[in-house]
Amino acid sequence: MNQVSIISDLIVWIEKNLEQPLSIDHVAQKSGYSKWHLQRMFKEVTGKVLGTYIRQRRLTYAALSLRMTSKPILDIAMQYRFDSQQTFTRSFKKQFDVTPASYRRNEFWDLTGLIPEITLIKRKLLLPTPTFIKMPSREFWGITYKNNCNLSQFLDETYKFRKQFFQSYLSHYVERDEKLPDRIYAFNRTQKSRDNAEEQEVFYTIGLEDNNHIEHNEAFKLEGGLYLCFKYVGHPENFKEFIAQVYSNAMLALKVRLRSSCTIEVYHNINNLTAQSAERTQLLACDYYVPIVDEAADCNING
Repeated sequence: MNQVSIISDLIVWIEKNLEQPLSIDHVAQKSGYSKWHLQRMFKEVTGKVLGTYIRQRRLTYAALSLRMTSKPILDIAMQYRFDSQQTFTRSFKKQFDVTPASYRRNEFWDLTGLIPEITLIKRKLLLPTPTFIKMPSREFWGITYKNNCNLSQFLDETYKFRKQFFQSYLSHYVERDEKLPDRIYAFNRTQKSRDNAEEQEVFYTIGLEDNNHIEHNEAFKLEGGLYLCFKYVGHPENFKEFIAQVYSNAMLALKVRLRSSCTIEVYHNINNLTAQSAERTQLLACDYYVPIVDEAADCNING
């Protein structure tokens, strides 16, 4: 096995064990190499210092937990193996330039400081260049579905929810024996759970621009504003990876701030699918919109 494969497998293991003891001795024992040889090999392959990378990834997950859960700061510090809240605050401020409390309270989410997982074996999926689009406030008609998940399950679970929710929504078209519309919209938002400090509530509204009188349809108001639009055309099974790369690569590189609004998915019926054939399709066409801060407008307001 070559060095890239060895370090790649080790990174996967580290990701699964960020909440466990991960001293250099622990990681070296897992790898089967001496800690000196492992640290040299890790730096040669990734360009990063092993201990620094582990700390940065722990702080990245801590930042996600601050924004997406209501878990107490001390509990987050302990979860990611910091020996005190003071040590955690010092390390966090060094990486994010603000204290954990300020990071949680800020109205907008600045993604600067989040460190993505190192990917050594390049994925085939390439993101297209996004476009900046200003959307007006609009009304849609749809059905809202809801579920809960914790942070560690978030990406996998929301992908499962999306499939379950669409199956439920499309069943209305099966009953009515209708062709699917040219465009179906989905609005995805999350909020901290009121009942469980470690969970998020996921709300997913699927609908259309006009009322088609499907059972349980309700009017839904979309907040206007600036969005980044990423276009996806490919196999449905790769859509989860596409969304992961939007946030872990593209959004970080663009240095934008997120607004507390819905992400929007616009699904295009490019092959005149019915509800039955949609479940078997091998081609998904979707415009994925991420709500971001209009920095020029924000400067004018605060200037």
